[in-house]
Amino acid sequence: MVMSADQLVELPVARDLTSVTMLAPSVSKGDSAFGNNASFAGASVAENVSYINGLNTTNFRNGLGFSEVPFEFYENIQVKTGGYSAKFGRSTGGVMNATTKSGSNEFKFGSSFYYDEEVSTVPNTHWNNNDKDAFEESNYNVYASGALVQDRVFFYALYNHKTENEDIYNFTGSAWKQEVETDFWGLKLDGYITENHRVELTAFSDDRETVESTYAYDGETDTSGQYFGDTIYGRGGVNWIASYIGNLTDTMELTVSYGRNEADRSDVPEDITPPLTELADENGVLQRTGQWITGNVERGLDEREMTRVDFTWDIGDHFVEVGLDREINTASNDVHRSGGVQWQNDPYGQWACDEWGFCDENDESLGLPLVVETHYDNVGSFETESSAFYIQDTWDVTDTLSLQVGLRNETFKNLNAEGESFIEVKDQWAPRLSAVWDPTGAGNQKVYANYGHYYLPIAANTNIRMSAPEYYVRDFYDWDGDCLNEDGTPCNVGDYIGRVTYGNGEVPDTRSLVDTNIEPMYQSEFILGYEFVTEQGYELGARGIYRNLETSMEDVAIDAAVIDYYNSTGNWDTSRSGSCDTTNDSGDVIGTHPCSVEEVFTGFHQYVLTNPGSEMRTYIPEMDEYISLTADQLRYPEAKRQYGALEFTFKRPFDGRWSLDASYTWAHSWGNNEGYVRSDNGQNDAGITTNFDQPGLLDGGYGDLPNDRRHTVKAFGTYAFDMGLRVGANFMWQSGRPKNCFGVHPTDVFAAAYGRESFYCDGELAPRASRGRTDNYWKMDLNAQYPVAFGNNQQLLLSLDVFNLFDSDAVTETEELNGDQYGLPEQYQDPRSIRLGVRYDFN
Repeated sequence: MVMSADQLVELPVARDLTSVTMLAPSVSKGDSAFGNNASFAGASVAENVSYINGLNTTNFRNGLGFSEVPFEFYENIQVKTGGYSAKFGRSTGGVMNATTKSGSNEFKFGSSFYYDEEVSTVPNTHWNNNDKDAFEESNYNVYASGALVQDRVFFYALYNHKTENEDIYNFTGSAWKQEVETDFWGLKLDGYITENHRVELTAFSDDRETVESTYAYDGETDTSGQYFGDTIYGRGGVNWIASYIGNLTDTMELTVSYGRNEADRSDVPEDITPPLTELADENGVLQRTGQWITGNVERGLDEREMTRVDFTWDIGDHFVEVGLDREINTASNDVHRSGGVQWQNDPYGQWACDEWGFCDENDESLGLPLVVETHYDNVGSFETESSAFYIQDTWDVTDTLSLQVGLRNETFKNLNAEGESFIEVKDQWAPRLSAVWDPTGAGNQKVYANYGHYYLPIAANTNIRMSAPEYYVRDFYDWDGDCLNEDGTPCNVGDYIGRVTYGNGEVPDTRSLVDTNIEPMYQSEFILGYEFVTEQGYELGARGIYRNLETSMEDVAIDAAVIDYYNSTGNWDTSRSGSCDTTNDSGDVIGTHPCSVEEVFTGFHQYVLTNPGSEMRTYIPEMDEYISLTADQLRYPEAKRQYGALEFTFKRPFDGRWSLDASYTWAHSWGNNEGYVRSDNGQNDAGITTNFDQPGLLDGGYGDLPNDRRHTVKAFGTYAFDMGLRVGANFMWQSGRPKNCFGVHPTDVFAAAYGRESFYCDGELAPRASRGRTDNYWKMDLNAQYPVAFGNNQQLLLSLDVFNLFDSDAVTETEELNGDQYGLPEQYQDPRSIRLGVRYDFN
């Protein structure tokens, strides 16, 4: 699908790239936990890639999102949902390939203003008082284009100022008022050295700042209380790419590009000293207490440096493309809890029982009062390197048959906080094959097929979480259930129950992080389609898609397997294992003894990046040796994700009166692994979610995946009246997503330590997708535009857009944690909103 800037202006589409992709078949909106992102053909929302004039603007930290650019900067947006050529890589989802506007000898300028406001609200949830929600946005643009040097140097320049204001009220004790300020500037320069040689520069800044003010809020009395302070969220940065494009001969073209971009990742409250404290109510719901503003204090910056060379050669019936590219990505990270500590206090024991399994021995439905103290710190700078080369030949075999044969090779390398490589995956050969056949030779029909392999790089988040000096521990204590200090921290804390250690603060030995037998993550894809153009110019199409995630890389805990290995071989060397405390029956330390394998590998001691379901060879630092663990010892199933779809499309191009694009998609996404991120628990730790952390977490984990939307109908189009009025419509109907129930694992102690992360409800297995589906979702968006032309090539365009015209309020997400709130609505579709616009153009 290719959409021009003029087409987008005429449709009721939100002014962001994700909303444009939603017009294409096989594209669905992702869960709200991941922001405004889309799932392409069953992949997770973190597996897409976005380019602007050849510059990769994708978030390489966790794959979620990309640079934010106003519509006025775009010329065309190409959306590829599959079957893309060897030129594109680093994606197992979809590709968004945009080009920007350029100048010409003709001077142009203009401006526009848009105002958006939600004019309705959605029903309340058990978390949020949505009746009080408010959102408004103002968006101002001014642009100019023309020639700096006639026939030689051209420019297009844009300035955009956007302000967003949003109010959110939460029944768990907080309210937030957010203001987002964006001052975007963009510049495109084109310089013609000669008729056959030119240079381009694209530069823009999407630097923006969100100021979030936090207040106490009492949902029962609907009153706002104490103002705690502001948190500053920094996002975006400066992006640029410079290119040389040379027509070396009439048949050869060379393009050389170099670019950089940056993205701020900072979340910093104005006061970072108050400890993060929460108090559970009788229903097991945590409520905020104390004076803290934001739970995590994070300072981060991502920087990408890219180089790319592309060469094309038109040789008669063959069009050959060859290229290479290289990226060096650096992620800086500094994260800790507000005040350096988190206290979760439970006076009733219900939260402790539901979340951690600390229940009354005499009544397992009741808990015991306790407190949980959590410390988390992660600091470092991490580099990832990726490079690729490709070759592709498009061969016109006959007048009716064309073949495209391509091959792409990719290499990924990830470094730890000390600059040492902990994984390097080479020689990832990705074939890309396609054929197009005109069965009649009349040019109005085509049958086409595509087959390809697509590799996904390891996200920088894996470096940050696996190879950093991460200190992450939880300590559990008895408590009298009553005593609290003014800052929300507990007093009269009782006996120490125990500790769960996820990270000890040391940079792990790189040899212990990766399975030496690891294979790269890739997906195979097969597409078969047919298109037909009628005598009236109507375009009909049908397409089948099948995708299979052939190999996945996940981090897995190997503690249980290591215990089995050393107990079965009998070669655990206590002279190397260190000393552990010896305690009496009262828990008092009375001495030390050599640590047993069970005392070292407590369930969360060593995580290894591997291909689940396979045998593993990895390094054990305590024994200073490599060991081989069988698949039976590890007990992890193979990671699976499959997607099948049938698409049927209809297109009537605009003929001066009306146009229509429509599609129906039947799709099925199933397996035990959604992909890079996990909608089940809203976890955005790309590549290292909890999904494969313990074998027990996979019990019952195979079924329909979160991005499974079985039926989708989309239609959009425009109609032009004789007096100049033009109206547009955008409709979508989609079936709901699968629902699950997550609770504490009743038999796997290591899985139970993760809390409500297992496919168990009230102690009984609740297989994935066995709890029904969310509501079917539908919406109708409309717009109207009226142009007013006046002298000297000037025009004023007035517009009105109404989104969700009928104010549909389908439930899009429900509470999936086992407990009193299970099954209650958590998210609804966006309420009705309007957008008023005025645009002035001088041509």
